[in-house]
Amino acid sequence: EAKREVEREPLSFLKIDRAETSFDDSVDTYAPEVYQKAKELLEKDVVDGVYITDEDRAYYIYQLVMEGRSQTGLVACSSVDDYVNQVIKKHENTRADKEVDRITHVDTCSAQTGPIFLAYRSQDAINKVVDKYLQTPALYDFTAVDGVAHRVWKISEKADVDAVYRAFQGIDRIYIADGHHRAASAVKVGLKRREETPDYTGEEEFNYFLSVLFPHDELMIMDYNRTVKDLNGLTPDEFMAKVAGIFE
Repeated sequence: EAKREVEREPLSFLKIDRAETSFDDSVDTYAPEVYQKAKELLEKDVVDGVYITDEDRAYYIYQLVMEGRSQTGLVACSSVDDYVNQVIKKHENTRADKEVDRITHVDTCSAQTGPIFLAYRSQDAINKVVDKYLQTPALYDFTAVDGVAHRVWKISEKADVDAVYRAFQGIDRIYIADGHHRAASAVKVGLKRREETPDYTGEEEFNYFLSVLFPHDELMIMDYNRTVKDLNGLTPDEFMAKVAGIFE
């Protein structure tokens, strides 16, 4: 699926996030050359001007519209310390093998390549700023092939940036909605970089990770249920006995 998407859209960031799409199936997904390829592709796109660095301090508003329902949040950098100190709260444990993949990817690319999906209790001060920008033309506005519309606005006026920053300073609980492995990996790379930089100030980029934060009243949490469609010749009791050998 990833390969088909990259073939369909060569500019897709999936080619960097899933760099195994550049190789045939004989190459292991976690081979060192896959991570090096991700770094090479990212650096090439930066040189080519596909990705640019903002000159100013800013937040981005990100809105998705699916089947007529919109969900609007903020793209921002979250603090490694907030994760360590449990301001950013998790509700899942993570698997070491999956962490190693993302740790290697982030560390090799020297970039946080996958945003963490976070949720927070809605704040009037933040909503007021967001609503102001939603009345203006979007910076990006397109509908993807799956029918989901994506719109982006840039919050760049200093007073608005400061207002959002101050509001988040007062929020002591933020929740991971999705991206537990990406979050854990980003934090571990940040802590590793701190060890390698004894005189770090806390302002370096590795002290933060990419996130998209949605207020609770914008969220639609969809079910993630597993459905068994075929007992493979077993009776229901035999199936449950086999499941009980692996799960509680």
